Amino acid sequence: MDDSTKLTLQCFFCKSSSFVLPSENYQPKSGEQIQCANCGRTNDYDSLMRVAKRKAVEWGEELVQKELDKFTKTLGRMFR
Repeated sequence: MDDSTKLTLQCFFCKSSSFVLPSENYQPKSGEQIQCANCGRTNDYDSLMRVAKRKAVEWGEELVQKELDKFTKTLGRMFR
């Protein structure tokens, strides 16, 4: 199993993944408002992180389900 994905934070309003940050490697802190580079609206960093974490969990669950389905098919073929 060599599946991987890259999740990015997305603006709640325009779905852009570009934000205005003071420097390239800047890590926003909890409770901070970050501005979207596309639409200019501010987004709560904690809320963006919660959505990204939920998407990561959903992605992981889908991946596990696919692997379980493949394993079940393999077992079915083995015990016919």
